[in-house]
Amino acid sequence: MNKYPFFKYVTGDSKMHVMNSKMKIIWFLAMLLCTLIYRDYVSATILTLLFIFFMVSSKISLKAYLSNMFLIWPIYIITFIICYLVTSNILFSILIVIKVIMLVLLFIILTFTTSLSEIAWGFECAFVKLKKIGIPVSKISLKIAMNIKFISTLFEKFKEVRKSMAYRGIPYKNGSFKAFRKMIIPVFSLSYKLSRRMGKIMKLRFYGLSKKRTNYHENKTTKFDKILVISSFILLYIVIWLGWC
Repeated sequence: MNKYPFFKYVTGDSKMHVMNSKMKIIWFLAMLLCTLIYRDYVSATILTLLFIFFMVSSKISLKAYLSNMFLIWPIYIITFIICYLVTSNILFSILIVIKVIMLVLLFIILTFTTSLSEIAWGFECAFVKLKKIGIPVSKISLKIAMNIKFISTLFEKFKEVRKSMAYRGIPYKNGSFKAFRKMIIPVFSLSYKLSRRMGKIMKLRFYGLSKKRTNYHENKTTKFDKILVISSFILLYIVIWLGWC
C-alpha cells in the first residue's frame, strides 16, 4: 500500500521535477560531495535545513521521505556500532550516522523527482566531454540508472514475495530472520530475471549503436536551476572552510 516506493520516480510538476537534467546532476554531485566531506555539526545543520527545503520544493509529503529513509534503519544501527567500536567516540559515530542518513535522503530526493531516463541523460550531458578521450559515457550513465532501478526493484519484489507468503498462510512475522532467509532467494531471482529482460529490451532497441543520442524531451535551464547549482558550490566552499581549514 506504499504510495511512494523506495528509490522510484514520483510524477509531479514541482520545481525539483522540472529541473534541467544536466543542472540537476551537477547539483546532485555537489551536494553529494558536501555530504561526504563535512566534519562538523554546523555543516550538518545547514545541510539538514537545505534538505528540508528540497523536500518541500518537490511537493511530495515529508512522511513519504521519512518512511523511505527509515526503511533501512538496520544499516544506521550497524554503522553506529562499527564506528563506535573502531573509534570509541560517540559524537563522531553519531555524526557518521547522520551523514549516512543524509546520503540516503539525497538519493531519495533525486529518484523521487527524476525519472531514470532523465538521470541517465543528465549524467551523459554533464560528462559529455569525456567522450573525446574514449570513455563510454552513454553506457556508464545507463548503468548508473539501471543500478538505481535494480535497488527499487529489490524492494518491490520483496513486498510481492511477502504478500505471496501471507496469501499462502506462511508466517513471516514470527522468527523474522528465518522468514527473511526464505524471502531473499526468490527476491533476488525475480529481480535478476527482470534486469536480464530489460537488458534484452535495450538490445532490441539497438541502444548504443548510434554515435549521437537524442532526447525526446529536455527541460530548459531556469533561474531556479542556476541558483540551486551556484548555492551548492557556495555550500561546498563553506563546508570545506568550516571542517577542513
